[in-house]
Amino acid sequence: MKLNIAVCDDEAIALKINCTYIEELAKKYRVEANIIGFSSGKAVMEFLDNNVIDIAFLDIDLKGISGIQVASALLKKNPKVITIFITGHREFAYDAFMVEAFSFLMKPVDPERMERIFKKAIIQINYISNRKTHAPLIITEDNIKKKLNQGLINFIIREDTQSVIVTKNARHYVYETITSLNGRLEANFLRINQSVIVNLAEVASMEHNQMLMKSGEIFTIGRTYHKEVKKRYLEYPQG
Repeated sequence: MKLNIAVCDDEAIALKINCTYIEELAKKYRVEANIIGFSSGKAVMEFLDNNVIDIAFLDIDLKGISGIQVASALLKKNPKVITIFITGHREFAYDAFMVEAFSFLMKPVDPERMERIFKKAIIQINYISNRKTHAPLIITEDNIKKKLNQGLINFIIREDTQSVIVTKNARHYVYETITSLNGRLEANFLRINQSVIVNLAEVASMEHNQMLMKSGEIFTIGRTYHKEVKKRYLEYPQG
């Protein structure tokens, strides 16, 4: 899932700095995102005509249309939007509460606090996404096309000539390679060896060269995969 992250500030330097921070955080936490900078509330409103914003970092004290007004419009367009206000004015706290603000960042922005809030925002989005909405995985089983909810997949394992997709309540057998399936899965899936892909949301822990699943299975992490698996596991926001 690719997120639209909006950053709005009418101070050019602040806008550039905040966009850079967020771009670096998206890379660090492997978040697929379009990060769009706006220099006015009006520009955000125009973008909303044809687009949805998932996370918004908004200055409150904008010329013309205020950050509070923008946040209200964002909420109407997407009730799940996460709005983070960047401001030097604590007195706006009540107004921010009325538009369901997720958090505040005081100017000048502390990069460490921004990182903590960014991580919490991604955890929130993953929490909602993993439980409610997933793009379906289209498979062919017994010559019948089927749609599988990716949020229900625990892991995929290769057995003989077939790949077995193990969900919370079923096992699906398909003649498709692990490599092919891996290329069609969402970002929370991770290949840990030649024969196994796991859903990171369903991993209980990683111990040395083993991945322990919440459902009880234990898989060995391939030697050539270990470095990337460890990195992805540690970076994955656990909700």
